[in-house]
Amino acid sequence: MIVRKALKFIWIIGLLACYLIPSAQVPAHVDVNKLSDQQVQQIVQEIESRGLTMEQATEMARLRGASPAQISQLKSRIRQVQNSGGASMELTPQQQDTASMVDTLSKKTPIDATSKSKKIFGFNFFNSADLTFEPSVNIPIPDNYVLGINDQVMINIWGASQQTYQLVVDGNGNVQIPDLGPVQVAGIDFREAEKRIRRRLVAIYNGMGGDTPNTFAEIGISNLRSIKVNVIGEVYAPGTYTLPATASAFNALYLSGGPNENGSFRTIQVIRQNKVITEIDVYDFLINANPANNIALRDQDILFIPTYDIRVEASGSFKREGFFELQEDENLQDLLSYTGGFADQAYHERLSITRTTGKQFKVLDITRDEFETFALENGDQIEAGEIIDRYENRVSIEGAVFRPGTFALTDGMKLSELIAKADGVKESVFSNRGVIIRLGKDLSPQTIAFKISDILEGTNDLELKREDHVIIQDVFSMREARFIKIYGQVQYPGEYPYRENMSLKDLVFLAGGFTEAASESFIELARRHDYESAAKVSNELADLHQFNISRNLDINPEDAAFKIQPFDYIYVRKAPSYNTQRTVTIQGEVVYPGPYSISNKNERVSDLIKRCGGLTPHAFSKGATLKRLRSDDEVIKESLLTAMPDSLLQSAEQQMDDHYKLELRLDDILKNPGSIYDYVLREGDELLVPEVTQEIKVSGEVLNPIGLAFQENKGLKYYINRSGGFSQQAKKGKVFVIYSDGTTKVTKGLLNRNYPRPEPGCQIVVPQKPDRPQGDQTSRWLSIASAFSSIAIAVAAVLR
Repeated sequence: MIVRKALKFIWIIGLLACYLIPSAQVPAHVDVNKLSDQQVQQIVQEIESRGLTMEQATEMARLRGASPAQISQLKSRIRQVQNSGGASMELTPQQQDTASMVDTLSKKTPIDATSKSKKIFGFNFFNSADLTFEPSVNIPIPDNYVLGINDQVMINIWGASQQTYQLVVDGNGNVQIPDLGPVQVAGIDFREAEKRIRRRLVAIYNGMGGDTPNTFAEIGISNLRSIKVNVIGEVYAPGTYTLPATASAFNALYLSGGPNENGSFRTIQVIRQNKVITEIDVYDFLINANPANNIALRDQDILFIPTYDIRVEASGSFKREGFFELQEDENLQDLLSYTGGFADQAYHERLSITRTTGKQFKVLDITRDEFETFALENGDQIEAGEIIDRYENRVSIEGAVFRPGTFALTDGMKLSELIAKADGVKESVFSNRGVIIRLGKDLSPQTIAFKISDILEGTNDLELKREDHVIIQDVFSMREARFIKIYGQVQYPGEYPYRENMSLKDLVFLAGGFTEAASESFIELARRHDYESAAKVSNELADLHQFNISRNLDINPEDAAFKIQPFDYIYVRKAPSYNTQRTVTIQGEVVYPGPYSISNKNERVSDLIKRCGGLTPHAFSKGATLKRLRSDDEVIKESLLTAMPDSLLQSAEQQMDDHYKLELRLDDILKNPGSIYDYVLREGDELLVPEVTQEIKVSGEVLNPIGLAFQENKGLKYYINRSGGFSQQAKKGKVFVIYSDGTTKVTKGLLNRNYPRPEPGCQIVVPQKPDRPQGDQTSRWLSIASAFSSIAIAVAAVLR
């Protein structure tokens, strides 16, 4: 399919030469885009009638002056005509022969290689997915191509005379040129055959001779023949392969998979007419990129792959690892060239070789001066080690220098020289001491102290040794990190780095100044004892100081002279009477519902009812509720999660929100303001006074949970019966009632149950019986019986 598409493209090129412009040259002004679809179809038909192949049309178009632009334009036009159902572009018989020949060529045989085979140097050359030596028929004919029987020779005459010949090499090795007779071409290369044909053509085309010819000839091969090659020996897929006549030895080796695990890559023989005409060394191509031995094959050639003689294994720190084949005259140095040489971290001075003696293994140590003379034997295993993690001339320096790092140690190098290489010490250097970490003879670390000032002044300089590590500290690393903290009523409280000569006003400034709640007259500073005071036993924890600072950061001269020291804590207190507004909300059946600010700390629920205009006529005071914001929700939640069993954790978390309910006896509050039921209001309180309701809700383990109308003088059992009665899973002795104000009452008594009295707006809840334990209950009943027997014995003893 690919070949056919390629042939179609080349017909475009031929049209310029064969139809569009029949003269000797194609004019440069011809605009292909102006050709009609019919003209394009006629051009294609003309190319097809002449039986031109890809190579022929390309060469003719080029020789007659067709420009690349014209060729490109014509390709586009033919594609347009083809897509619109125009030109069919059927292949000529010669082109069909070429496509058919491609289909008959041998394909690469899949192989199943072992892991060892894949490590053989050269295996991937013939079996890589990214590298192919598959033979191609779409290549120019090389000058050394040897013609044979069934090759098709094309002769194109143009100029004063015009003629095209399609000739086939017959069984005698001749091509029959009309009016000239046979010309012997089989067995000679293409360039020589071309010369013979030209000499014969002059006999009938006089214009081809002389110094100023007016007739010209183009000679080429229009259709290559196929050849059969036999690949035998130690190869993955031995057999007979069909190849184009231009195929080389590597093409055949690629299709057969190349030498197998026992095959040789160094002595592959090409046998022609019972003679070895060449011996191929694949390594010469792989290492030196020398294609000289990759000769062109002929029909019935034989490729024979013998077994290898010497194969060794290279492992360790080589650029290439694997199995390598050597010839008799090659040595260890040659092996190094095949491996690509040593890897970056390889030890070059010695190679370790493991050799078989026929009975056991032995190890050989080969030094570097023996590489060029040491002969390897079949089966040798060569291993290259890595260099040790050790430096012969390294010293390092870190700390208060401008360029810390690693430096080269020179003979007699002093510490002052290393500091100079590091661009000197920083201004913040701690000059009283530095240390050198040095390795002893047994590599145990030792410390050598020195004084930086002495080294810089040139006195008591120290000579460095290999692997010395110099540490120079700065003054900041030699003391605790200095900071100060400010708390309370400033914009940005927190920790700040200490700076020399910092005043209290400076710190307040850095903290963004005071908040509106700040007290200017009560600013406290706590200073911890310095190391001199801390040396004395005392009960004092800190020294306290108080200051007055205005919001403009004005301070009296005495306090202004006070300097902050490292680790000082400053507290800016809140003004005693400063409070933000506290808001409560009342909703429902009151005259003016909504949010209200608490006027004083003693304001109560009764006061709020008065401020909102009192209750409306439809208010249901018994159903009023009060929700209060939790003061420390996180502490309560943590204690619950710690104390409660795992089975109750989920329900506890679900029930806990930002608010909790309080019992609200609104009737008692209105009758007796200031009583214990009249709560003092707090920030976030939410008071709800519902509308009068005459409903009672029955839920839980009844047959028909439903809402019912409240009726005076009717007990709880009446509403249970109206809901269908208890279900089988009802826990009758634990029925409870939730009243509108949030309070709950539970059934009391065992035999004579005393049910709570329903009220308007309440909810009657019938709980479910707990699940009974599953499985064998024998042990449970035995435990109960044992307990009762123990009680009986105790009672009997008391009676006696």
